[in-house]
Amino acid sequence: MNAVVTPTPAAAGIAMRSLHTPEEMVRASALIARVWEVPPERSLLSPEMLVALAHSGNYVAGAFLGEEIIGVNVGFFHPPLKRSLHSHVAAVAPEHAGAGVGRALKHHQRLWALERDATRVTWTFDPLVARNAYFNIRKLGCDVEAYLTDFYGTMQDSVNQGQHSDRLLVVWHLDRLPRDNERPQEDYPVLLRNDDGRPVMGAMPDGTEYCLVEIPSDIDEVRRHLPALALEWRIELREVLGGLLAEGWRVVHFDPDGSYHLRRSA
Repeated sequence: MNAVVTPTPAAAGIAMRSLHTPEEMVRASALIARVWEVPPERSLLSPEMLVALAHSGNYVAGAFLGEEIIGVNVGFFHPPLKRSLHSHVAAVAPEHAGAGVGRALKHHQRLWALERDATRVTWTFDPLVARNAYFNIRKLGCDVEAYLTDFYGTMQDSVNQGQHSDRLLVVWHLDRLPRDNERPQEDYPVLLRNDDGRPVMGAMPDGTEYCLVEIPSDIDEVRRHLPALALEWRIELREVLGGLLAEGWRVVHFDPDGSYHLRRSA
């Protein structure tokens, strides 16, 4: 395999390592619960499940500041077995958000996967969360593979409660350099934020090569204060972005203020 291996970037003072012991798994599970704002006993991944995943050769790792665990990343192999890793959960303690911990976790996962001859890592994220779209598409250079409608069904954690669980499936190719992001000189807006922050659909002329899909710059703030508006955004984005991807359009760029740029497939 002609894998491209680069050093793992790490935030200052942060140590990355795989997790193994039951005590580490208890702490990792508790951090996941804190990030998703649920009691420890309702964590997305129990300590027992983390132990089982690690024991069976899957990826369970943590980011440490001294002895404190401040980040967790968990993935498991999927078909084609041992060549593809699905990254199921990545969590960073809120007080350390934006400090480079998430990026260090992903690159540790990348090198771990390459050492085991995996060629790709997949994961899902909420397409309404602009910071995650920017990180996945611009920072890591992932390809958007599919729009998954209500992927997890009804979710009961405090972050997702009351919102449909639509997700984008992305692929991080490990055996090649990240693709260059295309920033179109001109693209047609097909979903926009109006002055009141509401979604407004636009018409796209025939033969358009590039189009633009806007989302709120901070959907978490919208969900906290205007949950009905957040739900409206979910439905509109599902129709527009989901429809474009189903027709063969592909995401080529993302602006941090909340704009997907897409190109029509040839």
